[in-house]
Amino acid sequence: MIWRSAARRPTNPVRESMAVVVVCAALWWSVWHVTAPAVRGWRPGTGHSRAADRLRVRTFGFGDPVVVLLHGMIAAGNCFGASFDPLGACGTVVVPDLLGFGHSAAQPGPLTAADHCAALDGMLSALGFHDRPLVVVGHSMGGALAVRWAATRVPQVQAVVTFCAALYRTRAEADEGARRMGLFEAILAGDGRLPRAVCAWMCRFRTTASWVAVAIRPDVPVTLARSGVQHTWDSYRGSLIALIRSAEWEPALRRLAEAGVAVTLAEGSRDSVPVSSRAATLAAGLPGLAWAQYLGAGHQLPITDGAWCATVVAEAAGAGPAPVRLRPGSRVTSFPPEADAPATGDTVIGTGSAPAPTPSDRVSRTTTIRISRLSGSCMT
Repeated sequence: MIWRSAARRPTNPVRESMAVVVVCAALWWSVWHVTAPAVRGWRPGTGHSRAADRLRVRTFGFGDPVVVLLHGMIAAGNCFGASFDPLGACGTVVVPDLLGFGHSAAQPGPLTAADHCAALDGMLSALGFHDRPLVVVGHSMGGALAVRWAATRVPQVQAVVTFCAALYRTRAEADEGARRMGLFEAILAGDGRLPRAVCAWMCRFRTTASWVAVAIRPDVPVTLARSGVQHTWDSYRGSLIALIRSAEWEPALRRLAEAGVAVTLAEGSRDSVPVSSRAATLAAGLPGLAWAQYLGAGHQLPITDGAWCATVVAEAAGAGPAPVRLRPGSRVTSFPPEADAPATGDTVIGTGSAPAPTPSDRVSRTTTIRISRLSGSCMT
């Protein structure tokens, strides 16, 4: 009666249903992942990794100025990928993992803005760059930090560039911005026991937490999603309070304007995280400030459209004109600090890899941001 033991066993409807759900979820995640602009637009960047005082940094390039790239809150320095590599021909590029984040995460105690600035000062000294001209660049939280740190080193700061900067005037604005970033960010930005418990679990089970981050963020490259959990409660909470919920960026921005430091506030038109129109209004009201908007881009602008961001930085570093690269259907709109902010601004329309603008396409800095302001000779 061997044939009876080999008979087909009854099926388990619950188990089969769960298998179907898992397969469908995996297919959904895969399709979303491979089609996400951030995944398609990012590749690991080049450079040499080293310790610089309390920070872990990646460096590449040579000469002046020193270009410092500061990442955002749920991130590390690797968010500035291969699209930024050509900046190495414009100067010496330094990409730190900020204090308490990424590979600089082993820092005790709550962090303040002064702690972040002191760590960046120590980084420059350790690298021997403490007296060299600087271009300071920041994304999201890193944008607010870029403005505040640059204001403490005005004599050597050549320019400041921010992308999707967290420029909030009240705690309510900051918390609303965090909620718009996503569920995970909204939970950690909240008060009470839940955010601390979630962060404690992440610290205890770091590897598991990194793969959970991958699962819930199919729109982000796997490497970046895993790096986003490399922080502690003290570093996250301290940075949230000191940099994102604080309005100290505003007097710092005014000090930069009074000192004649060129500042560019760039953002994506679909980014709901910053306060609407704030960057444009600031650029219209302060001398030396410029505003640029990449139409169709969101809060992940340096990841989805790093090539465009790099050209903005290249111009700030003193480079000349070069090709402006746009995603198909994307546009750039901008207006000068000397004029009132228009409703839509001047527009450059491009599809795919747009050629360098012709001389007739360029206009004076006194009437708008030059098209070459969005490019650089080292980017060819």
